[in-house]
Amino acid sequence: MNAYFWRIFIPINVLFIVGVVMAALGYVRINWLLVGIVWFLLGPIGIGVGFHRLFSHRQFVTYRPIELLLAILGTLAAYAPILFWVSQHQYHHRRSDKFDDPSSPSQAGITESFLLYRLRAGVESKTDLRTYCSKKILLDPSLRSLSRNFEKIVWVTIALLLIIDRNLLLSAYILPVMIEHTRINLVSSAAHINLPTSYRNFETSDTSQNNVLLGYLTMGFGWHNNHHHDERRLLLTTKWWEIDVEGHFARLISKPQKRK
Repeated sequence: MNAYFWRIFIPINVLFIVGVVMAALGYVRINWLLVGIVWFLLGPIGIGVGFHRLFSHRQFVTYRPIELLLAILGTLAAYAPILFWVSQHQYHHRRSDKFDDPSSPSQAGITESFLLYRLRAGVESKTDLRTYCSKKILLDPSLRSLSRNFEKIVWVTIALLLIIDRNLLLSAYILPVMIEHTRINLVSSAAHINLPTSYRNFETSDTSQNNVLLGYLTMGFGWHNNHHHDERRLLLTTKWWEIDVEGHFARLISKPQKRK
């Protein structure tokens, strides 16, 4: 059993459904501006810039306080502990669209790729931290602590927000988290299928696709073929209209590199 799926994802989905029903009945109010701001911080910044571009691929170098802030924001996105997230993503790149890639729609189908693979027990056993996670991350005490206390952090956040205001819990956490989970799952699945507005700039060994709609909706995460062609590349823009908001933000917070 994938523990993170059952102990975090399922309960948050239940809270989401309850929150939406309560909003429809007028018992809670949704602040959509707050939803958008918090999603941008937890998703494109925490997961996209932090977990993905910095910790998974080391596309840029930044200052230590910013590193820790990105790690905290990504952890609050409640998808998976940072060490597991990074390990799973590095595994995906090494085995992309092969028979043992659990998130490949070409191997298991779109529903499995979008969501169901996350409940499989084999997902945790395949992504062995010692094999797929860099030693720099494994030996970082702060990242290890965030990873070890992942579930506590999520549930304490939910409890505190609920105590403060149930409207705040829905708008400042549950809705942004659900949007981010959907964004990650969409890119994992839809960006490996030839859909309307999909195209490839590079002939890679997998089925990765760029998708115009996903590219814009995901702040640059959807230029997936560009990313799989060169996973260390920071800006995923190949054509002028391929806007990469995540990449530009990462450049903004990057530490200037000394020339050798």
